[in-house]
Amino acid sequence: MWRAVLSGIQFQLAWLVCVLVENPVVVTAYTLGNLWFHMRFVADFPGESTCLFRIWCAGVLLDGLLFAGGFLVNQDGSLLPPIWLLCLWANFALALRYAFGFLRKNLWLAAALGGWAGPSSYYLGAQLNGGVSMMQPLAVTLLVFALIWATFLPGLVAFSRPSLQERVH
Repeated sequence: MWRAVLSGIQFQLAWLVCVLVENPVVVTAYTLGNLWFHMRFVADFPGESTCLFRIWCAGVLLDGLLFAGGFLVNQDGSLLPPIWLLCLWANFALALRYAFGFLRKNLWLAAALGGWAGPSSYYLGAQLNGGVSMMQPLAVTLLVFALIWATFLPGLVAFSRPSLQERVH
């Protein structure tokens, strides 16, 4: 239980740092510190780093597709996600197995939460950060994000489960 609480607090702070701090060096350093802390004090199975990397890659790929498709637009004109979003994905990967671990028992709840929280997080992040905007009309973009996240989050949750081999060790 303490891992879930600590991970939830860690993720909320990380979300705020990634979105609100404009200095990419500070955001990256914070994320690396978070990663070190997680691996040292929170991680509880041998394949944790591999699992984190796979979740991060899936998230970065999703964001890359959203930028390439024009659903997300970088204010600097780049088609790549900004550093703060890459770091946010790393921090989300840290939280998925612990803070959101309760979703493993109910993938329908993961779908509902993903359909609401995914678009909400992108919208709020874009509004607060200002470096990324969402394609207009906004209602259509939010609906697309809701549909994506209603399937993507349950997939990530299932993907984050430790394998039988990892549970045995």
